Order: sequence, then C-alpha cells, then structure tokens
Amino acid sequence: MRRCTVLTTGQLATDHVAALEALHSAVTIQRRCQDLAELLAAARLTQADAALIIGETEVITDSVHAQLQQAGLRIVAISDVTAERSRLAKLGIAAFSDETPASTLAEALQDEADRTGDDHPELPPPPAQAVDTQQQRLRDGAQPAGGEPETELVQDEPTPTAGLSGVIVLWGTPGAPGRTTTAVNLAAELARTGAEVLLIDADTHAASIALHLGLLQESAGIAQACRAAEFGGLDIETLRQAATEVEFDGAGCEVLTGLPRPERWTELRPRALQRLLDVARTHYRAVVVDIASDIQPDQHAGIDELTEVTPGRNTAALTALKAADHIFTLGSADPQGFTRLVKLTQSEDLPVPVENLRFLVTKLRKSAVGRAPRRQLSEAWAQLGPAGTAIEDFLPWDPGSCDAALQAGQVLAEAAADSPLRHQIAALAGARIPNPRRRLRSRREAA
Repeated sequence: MRRCTVLTTGQLATDHVAALEALHSAVTIQRRCQDLAELLAAARLTQADAALIIGETEVITDSVHAQLQQAGLRIVAISDVTAERSRLAKLGIAAFSDETPASTLAEALQDEADRTGDDHPELPPPPAQAVDTQQQRLRDGAQPAGGEPETELVQDEPTPTAGLSGVIVLWGTPGAPGRTTTAVNLAAELARTGAEVLLIDADTHAASIALHLGLLQESAGIAQACRAAEFGGLDIETLRQAATEVEFDGAGCEVLTGLPRPERWTELRPRALQRLLDVARTHYRAVVVDIASDIQPDQHAGIDELTEVTPGRNTAALTALKAADHIFTLGSADPQGFTRLVKLTQSEDLPVPVENLRFLVTKLRKSAVGRAPRRQLSEAWAQLGPAGTAIEDFLPWDPGSCDAALQAGQVLAEAAADSPLRHQIAALAGARIPNPRRRLRSRREAA
C-alpha cells in the first residue's frame, strides 16, 4: 500500500493524530500545523498527500478547498456539528464526527475523500462557447427622405435573434460604450417575451444596474449569493432570496444588484461566481451579466489573512466571460471607440476565441461617422477586424430616451417605447415590435 503523508491542524475531544500514528499504517502525520493558514502554506511547500482538518471547520470555504486540491491534497474534516458536516459534504469534502475510529479516517485519508468528492469535486467545465449561426447583417444607412429626426437617421428594420438564452455577458471597450444600458434593456426585452430572466451586475469597478432601475441598494445581491456559494449553501431558493424582483410594463425579471462600494470586489471569488452562474443557468432561461471592461491581471491584489492571496479585481469579468454562452462585445461608433474595439480583438489576453465574440457598435450617428455609417464601419471592420468576423448589429444614438429612462429609473420600454434604440435591443432579444419610423411617417402623411 502506498504511503500517505498527512498535514493536520486542530483538535477536539479525541486525539485523532495519536490514534492514527498508533495504527502503524501507511498513513503518517508529516506536520501538525497551528492553524489553517499554516497548513495552506505547508501544502504549497511540501509533497503531502492529504489534509486532516479537525474542529473549527467554518473557515473551510470553496476557495480554500480549491487551494488544497490544487496542491494535490485529499481533504478530510472532523466536526462535532452535524450541520457543519452536511455543509462540508456539499463542498465535496469527506466529513466525520469526533467519534469516528482511526481506521476509518485512515481509509478516508487514502482514498475515501476522492470518492466522496465525486458528487461535487470541482466546478463543472464552462460550456462550449455558443457561436450564433444567424446571417451577419451588414446594412447600409442611407439618408432617409423627408428630414427624419436625428435619432432615426440610422434606424433600420431589426432582424430578431431567435433562441437567445443561457448566460449572456455584456462586455466591451473602456469609455462607456453602453454596456449597462444594453444589459438592462436586453433583460427587459427578454422578460417581455415570456422568458424567466436573471440580471446580474458583476461590474467590480462601477456597478450601476441598481441606479438604472431606480432600486434602493441596501445590500449587494451578488455578494450575498457568492457568499452562499463560497460556503456550499447556494441553491435556487437562496439565490432568489438574494435577488430583487423588478416589474415593468406587464413583465419582470429578477436582479442581483452589484457592489455598492468597489473595494468589496474581493467578495466575488471566481469559484463562487462560477457556482452562481451554474445554478442560475439551470433555473433561468436567460442570465444577463453586466461586467467591467478591464480583464487585465490586477497587480495590486490584496492579501487575505487566511488564504494569503485574494483573486484579482478583474477575475469576476474573466469568470463570466469563460462561462458565457453568448458574449456581446460593445464599442462605440466614434473613431476612438471603434479603434478601441478593433484593438480589443487584437489583444493576446482574450480569455475566449475571438470568433466567439458577437460585436455590437453602439451610439451610431452620422455626426460621428458621416453618410452611410453602417456601410462605412462595416467596410472598415472588414479591413481591420479579425478575419471571419463581422459587426453583428448597430445600436443607434438615442441620448434623449436614455436620459429619460435613467432619470425615471425605468427601462426604455417604459420611458420611451418608440425609441429606435429600444427597438434594436428588442431585436437582439428576439422580440418584434412595430418600427417607429413607419409610425412617424404615417402620422406625417396623415397631416
């Protein structure tokens, strides 16, 4: 039988370490650690096979479990609290009572932890990126006749995207291309089609979904859900308790509000956020996630007293991107914003293949691009963008409607139902609504 070396910490009424040593089996205690922090440090520096954690197991979170597994350790815990043993089992950790005989612990330290962890050993791999197969729509925006209003200069008949579901991430370039506006209204339009929708604010730099919807942000719903996931207690009931239900115009969705203070980004640990997305994907048809633009490694990550190193501030964005079924990547139509979008596709740090990104150009207007802005930007993208990709859609510049919606804490469907921007976002959600230009023309003709 292969030798099994063990790192251990803690003690209850029974001296399990002495009992294990008295067996004279293949299980040997390599080091007794003062606390879990010392055990984690020893795990990184030694070639131990297993960890035995006795008592005070409340400090064992999913992230701690992951660190021990990455160090190659099987984990066995001993607790005299039944509820705590049940919680640890949900994390995939073999947990026993203080009365467990040494022979049973020895067997678990050698191989039982692996079998126990089969129920929930690691996070399931992120799903394959869903590549939409709809025909790319490169439309020309010719000057309309009759002096149409500026907000309609680039409005066109939208083509709906059928079957938009799963985890839908709104990402994009720096410089406010409209990620949150698009995320909020995309969730609203999806909900109006009858889909059950969860909207998540995972922006660790400037969370603002609560502001857009006029919510009193007393607590961060996403932080509550991630904390439950970190301690193995996240299920659909816990998730719904953390979410806020928002109703609008006969429909509604649930919202996990973001962090009210950016310095709380350490609460969104990657494994916890991944578990949150896994639970949400199972129970909602569409999960719309708003993330920050920055995905670069954080050079100033904080220090955690227990795990020694915290995840970077941008790992929430990276986690969402890797878990996404659809990634809408936004860049504004002005020269600076469009250049940023092109440069984003050329980055060596892209966490997903560039062909899995769905590109949206926002704030489209003739004053920034010139005549036929769709055609001009499409031709520029064909020359400068990645081969085999195209701009999937163009969202028109409509500041008046956006300002009215933001001031009222409403979605565009409530504050500006005929907004060209609202119509184009509805098309992304697969919802057809009458074209506003046609209605305005009929009024003018009637006059």
